[in-house]
Amino acid sequence: MAEEKQIPQPDAERIIHSLDTMKVYFDPVRTRIMQEMAHTPRTVQQIAEALGVPFTRLYYHVKMMEKHDLIRMVDIKQMPGAIEEKYYQVSARMFVIDRNLLTFDPQGKNDSLELVLKKVFDESHTDVRQSVQAGRVDMSVVPPHPKSLFARRMVLRLNEENAVEFQKDLMDLYVKYQSKETSTDDTYYGAVLALYPSNAPFEESEDDPEVDSD
Repeated sequence: MAEEKQIPQPDAERIIHSLDTMKVYFDPVRTRIMQEMAHTPRTVQQIAEALGVPFTRLYYHVKMMEKHDLIRMVDIKQMPGAIEEKYYQVSARMFVIDRNLLTFDPQGKNDSLELVLKKVFDESHTDVRQSVQAGRVDMSVVPPHPKSLFARRMVLRLNEENAVEFQKDLMDLYVKYQSKETSTDDTYYGAVLALYPSNAPFEESEDDPEVDSD
């Protein structure tokens, strides 16, 4: 009996060192493609079926992700008619941006930090509105509910030890659910995680009354 071929497992973590790779990684279409191959190696055809798009639309994205080592071809199967089926999988369970890439421009025009903020927050803003409009989010229900919108803007007072613990808890929670097996019947959920030392722990409300001082 032939030995079962061992498929190489993704690395635990991969650091993104180039701005070009970061742009490829943050593309929303490629994010969904990577999610489809996060647990099990998939062919382009299988991913296309799961996403409900023609497979010809995915080849360019797959090529770009493979070029930047975000995904890897882990297996090839010979099919009838001399056809090869290539199986791809993510190269790592978690991707981390090299801190040296996060340049800052006070004008907010030519820095990679601005790119990250736009991709994370602006696109999430657009995605929420479009999801509500499409009826995927039901604004009449409240969390916890599978179709509800869970959105909070909070300010916490933390010491350094608790801040580190909070970050670890957030990442552990992400890894816990990212590693669960999924099926094509499951729903995509968008999630935005941000924790940072705030420059404005106190913000005046727009309707705060003006107070005259004598």
